[in-house]
Formats: sequence, structure tokens, C-alpha cells
Amino acid sequence: MTLLLTQHDLLTCGAGDLSLAADAIEEMFRVHAAGQFTAPPSSFLKRPEKPHVADRFIGLSAHLGGSFDVEGIKWIGSAHENPAQGLPRANAVIVLNDAQTRLPLAIMEGGLISALRTAVVQGLAARWLARPDARTVGVIGAGRISALTLHVLHSWFPNLNCYRCFDLNTERSRRFAEHMATLGVRVEIKDSYQAAIREADIAIAATTAEEAYVAAECFKEGALFLNVSLMDPTFAFVQRADKIVVDDWKQCIHSDRVLARMHRDGLLDREQVHAEFGEIVAGHKPGREHDHERIFFNPFGLAIEDLAVATALYRRARELGVGQTIDLIDQEWDVLF
Repeated sequence: MTLLLTQHDLLTCGAGDLSLAADAIEEMFRVHAAGQFTAPPSSFLKRPEKPHVADRFIGLSAHLGGSFDVEGIKWIGSAHENPAQGLPRANAVIVLNDAQTRLPLAIMEGGLISALRTAVVQGLAARWLARPDARTVGVIGAGRISALTLHVLHSWFPNLNCYRCFDLNTERSRRFAEHMATLGVRVEIKDSYQAAIREADIAIAATTAEEAYVAAECFKEGALFLNVSLMDPTFAFVQRADKIVVDDWKQCIHSDRVLARMHRDGLLDREQVHAEFGEIVAGHKPGREHDHERIFFNPFGLAIEDLAVATALYRRARELGVGQTIDLIDQEWDVLF
């Protein structure tokens, strides 16, 4: 039997529970550091008539070992013009499979899980990589991922007391600030990205920008920069970092994002990267060591992150009896002849 889990089902099972996601993802990073996973390069589907960097499908498949021991895939589509039509920019489906029989355990709405793990990974990065006395957060991009990330940071770090945001669309910025106010987060709207991040202890870029623009002088001493999106920071900005931390080096250079472009141009290699984040979570390498360090965190976004959260929610769903079971595979295919 395969369990079908809708977005409503996932919320019922605790998709809004940040600690559930954080526990799963922390354990996943330990499994990653131990090498108990398989994650082939992501498969990108693009069409020439849709050249925008955010117009694509991505297939992310993986096996996640350790206490998870599952296989699966996230199939995520994105259309950058969707929000203007009242539609979500990204949508996703996750298929979770038994690692031994390879039969499908669950088919799950994946957009919620994808957004949740993206934001929670930023919060975990802040735990290890931000200054303990961080007070100010600056964000570029007034979208759903930025909102969810600020929600995580506000929930986990009570000392943070100043939030600033810039977006090219001033109306979107206004709606963003109004929404965050309902969550108890007061956001100041700024008229430039520089005003939003140059004094930030934690800076976040979460946009669909196609070209780099964030200048090196905006990387404040002691700051943590969370490069959630694609192409915002310039090469010079990255080169100003005292430490570069990635989630997975091989996945990062497989993409067409800033670190991959620097690698292709001979400006960055694995030896210049301080650590994969799992090495820090597992205690193999240090996170922040000095208050003055500039740290650049580049999460590619891993399929095993999705599988970790999906597995936790699937197990919760089984415990609670949530979801609809379907006979997706009810007999051998020799019924055809």
C-alpha cells in the first residue's frame, strides 16, 4: 500500500513543527558526513523558449541511509511569472520508496517540505556560523522563502531584534512586512539592497535574479551570508569571505550558480572551501571560530534534506493514521498477457 499525503495531511502531521524538521535535518547532515548516502547530480529540464533561470524542472533523487534508510525523488517545477498570476512559483511532488523492496511508500506534496527544509537549513546554519551576539538580519527578496526563513530565525534566536528587507517590487515588500507583523516580526522596508544588508549580522539573498549584483563592500565584518538563491553575490563578494561552507561540494559545482561559475573559471576549488556543513554538525570541523569572520554559506539544496523531512512526516502520518492509502501496485504486470 502506498500512502498519499496532501499538503493538508502534512500540516496535520506537523509540517509546521520546526523542531521536527530540525531534528531530522541535523541527523541527515550527520549521515551525510558519514558518507551514508547516494545522491547523483540533479537532472534539469529546461526549454529554450523559457530561458529564465527560475523556469525549469529539477529532478533530485537520492538514497539516505542511517536511521532513515529510504530512497526517493523530488520533482520540482518552477515558473518565475506564476506569482503575478496568483500561482505559487514552485511546486513539487516527493516519492518515498522502501530502500530494500524499492516499492513506493508514499506520494507526497513536496512544495511545503521543500520550503520548510530550505528555511530550517538556514536556521541551522545560523546556529553554527552566526555570531552569538547577532542582532540584525537583512534580507533581499520579499518572497515565501524569505518569510519562512525569518520565521525560523525569529523563533530560534530571541536576541535578533532588527529585520530589514529590500525587494524590487515595493508593493510586495509592503505585503511581506504586513504578513511578518502577524507573526510578531517587525520588518523595516529599505529602498536598496545595500541598506538592507550592509549592517546585517545575518544577511540572506532569496531571489530569482539572473545576474550577480551584491557588491563585496556589503559583506560586513563578522557577518554570515546565507546564499539561498541563485546568482545574487558577485565573485568579489564570495572572495571576501574568511570561510566558505557548502552543503555538498559536488552538487554545488554541478549547478550554474555562483560557486560553480567560480570553479569553472579557476577561482575556487575544494581546498578553498572550509567545510561541508555536515562536517561541522558532526563535529569534524569547527563552525565560527572568531567574531570577525565573514562566513559565506552556500546551500545547494539536497535531495537527502527533502527525504529526511519527508521520512519524519511519513512516519508521523503512519502513527496518526493520516493520509489515504492507495493500491498503486496491486498485482504483477503479467496481467497484461
